[in-house]
Amino acid sequence: MRKSRWNEKEIEDMLRELPRVTDDRTKVEIMVGIEDKKKKKKKHSLHLMAGVASLFLMIILASALMTGKEGEVSQEKSDSNRKLSVSESKESGDYGAKSKEKSSDDIQEKQALSTEHPEILAQDEELDMVPFKGAQENMFAHAIYEDELKNASTITMGIPDDQMNIIVPVSIKLKYFDESDTLIQMVKQMSTIDEEQYGLSDYFPLDVTISKGTESTTAHIEFQEDSSLLDEDVLFLASMEETLSYNNITKMTFATDGKPGAKFLHKGFLKKLDIPQHKHRTYLLYKKDESSPSLLVPSNVKYQSFAEALQAAKSQSDMKGIAPAIPKDLNWKRVNFNGSHVTIHFAENMAMENSKQTLQALEAILFIAKDFGYETVRFENASIEKVGHLDLTGDITVPRAPNQMN
Repeated sequence: MRKSRWNEKEIEDMLRELPRVTDDRTKVEIMVGIEDKKKKKKKHSLHLMAGVASLFLMIILASALMTGKEGEVSQEKSDSNRKLSVSESKESGDYGAKSKEKSSDDIQEKQALSTEHPEILAQDEELDMVPFKGAQENMFAHAIYEDELKNASTITMGIPDDQMNIIVPVSIKLKYFDESDTLIQMVKQMSTIDEEQYGLSDYFPLDVTISKGTESTTAHIEFQEDSSLLDEDVLFLASMEETLSYNNITKMTFATDGKPGAKFLHKGFLKKLDIPQHKHRTYLLYKKDESSPSLLVPSNVKYQSFAEALQAAKSQSDMKGIAPAIPKDLNWKRVNFNGSHVTIHFAENMAMENSKQTLQALEAILFIAKDFGYETVRFENASIEKVGHLDLTGDITVPRAPNQMN
């Protein structure tokens, strides 16, 4: 460290040589001066604090303004994104509409193909089920006839309507299979069918095991002890009777948890049950709503004679969705029987149109005849020669199954 040039003695001597300084102010004047300095200092401090506060407030306002602008930008981006979503949704809707139109065209093309070239369709692994949508909303599901099954087979399922009042038979045409595989194909279709698209209850598949019985025309049904179908036996047995009767099955046998027989709530304990092939019923029309197809359905009532059942097809029903299958203005003057053949003579001067309603009525008559054991029907005195695919100039073989869904 550098040593100082001055010692203490020298500094004292220099201070003594300075001129004398005197203050002529009184004590009061000195105190006033001190107070003024304090006030000036305090005022200066207040100005400084006010400046700092103003600066801080300006920073806050600037920040708020910037945030607002960012919010507006964000909102604009959000609105832009929303508009994009709506546009995309609209385009998706247009695509869906185009797809429906294309699907409708494909269905019509396929139906034309099935009419003109049934052998081509039979080459498919399976004929797809076609939902009744769009242009087909009011389409009538016509029956399947034996001459349409040269290269195909059919499965029919009895499905409850949406109110669980009646059993509606629904038929599917498949690639030809051996009759020994009928039950296998039936169970498969029960697992895949979408009943609700036809206005029916979601009923299948069932919590039972259905297999071939000891005889080729017997179906064996295995229940679990706690199966709800044992309590709902009236609906279940009606459904199975309708299903199996169209699939060349004449008897059901039952078992529960591996033991012979089943204890039903209403029918009691049963080991087997015969399925009647001729149930003497009339036929009506079922249609849930405007978007559902019109389906032929057998009545829950049995009739003593064919003529009585024929007349009952014109009657109104109290059940929801049920309507007459035969219009009141379609009249006949007499009905003749000859073995398995029935002839219906229409009334004189009765006008008949080639329409969906007329086709429904004639097919209802054919199924009533089938339910009474008749195999062929002839319509005499018809004002036209053809209704739909039905040739009214000769004998008509009763259909194989009602309500084709593909």
